[in-house]
Amino acid sequence: MHCVIETNDSTFSHYWEKLYANDPLQNPLYAQQSYECHDLINEQGHFTDRSFLVVFEDEPVFGCSLTMHTDDQGRKCMGYFGMEASTHVNRASMQQASNNFQPEAIRLLQQHIYHLIEEIQPDSLHYLDPVSCGIMSPVTQVLLEKGAIPILQKAQVIDLTPSAHSLIRNMKKSHRSFINWGRRHLSIDVISGQGFDSEKSAHLQAMHQETISLGNSPFSSWRVYEQLIRQGNAFLVQGNYMGELTASTLFLHTEKTCHYVFGDTSHDSPDRPVLHALIWKAMMHSRALGCSQFHLGNRSATNAEDSADEKLVTGFGGEARTQLKVSLIY
Repeated sequence: MHCVIETNDSTFSHYWEKLYANDPLQNPLYAQQSYECHDLINEQGHFTDRSFLVVFEDEPVFGCSLTMHTDDQGRKCMGYFGMEASTHVNRASMQQASNNFQPEAIRLLQQHIYHLIEEIQPDSLHYLDPVSCGIMSPVTQVLLEKGAIPILQKAQVIDLTPSAHSLIRNMKKSHRSFINWGRRHLSIDVISGQGFDSEKSAHLQAMHQETISLGNSPFSSWRVYEQLIRQGNAFLVQGNYMGELTASTLFLHTEKTCHYVFGDTSHDSPDRPVLHALIWKAMMHSRALGCSQFHLGNRSATNAEDSADEKLVTGFGGEARTQLKVSLIY
């Protein structure tokens, strides 16, 4: 028998960990592995966690990362701690090696989302459809029926299981050249855990402020990233040129996947692209951690081909994946 389990249920954490371990995409931004990080985001008590699971016979099938909060203008917003809400699937719960789920599980997922919208009556709901297992989420169907607007996004996913030689041969020639230059001229360090000192913390805060101003940070609090780095669930890669810090990049990871979050270069960095070597270092580091997938950024598909970010991301090889950002505004 299928049922819905919410965060106030004593079994929620057990089922969520089981679901997340079998999620084929396993986005670390939605791991729920650290309630301390959620507390940092929610230190003023603005967010109410309404995440839930659909469970069938002791096996979680779907999960939804979802919060509700009231913004400074008094508007009720549904998302996930400042990001879009998102759903997750348990590959082990599939009836066979395909995209098939039991219809009752889909019905309960859609019914509960519909119920929450009716209960909360939000002014906005922002949802990220990961297009997991190659199909659109049933949640997107509910939101589209209510008038939501979808925006296509692209991400580049690199399989880390081949040899380092194979990975670098699959890149664009220019990327290989920039990586080789960086390995010769930059001093590159990976910082995580106890190696993250007060100086690195101050730099992370400054870098985060820059990305916030550009709208490129999922979280509004830099302390969330600090906590994840100290816990070993994230790491910085920094490049020094002639004794001066010239570039930093931040990555979050699980046991299976590593995601590039943002990067920053100093105004006096060398007249040569430097992020390529840092990203390559992160690929090798996450591979050593046991990660099998490396995710490079989410970009809007609109005019993306002409952007510098597009050229940086696609030049590393891998395959393009699509996902949908779905916004429902009342």
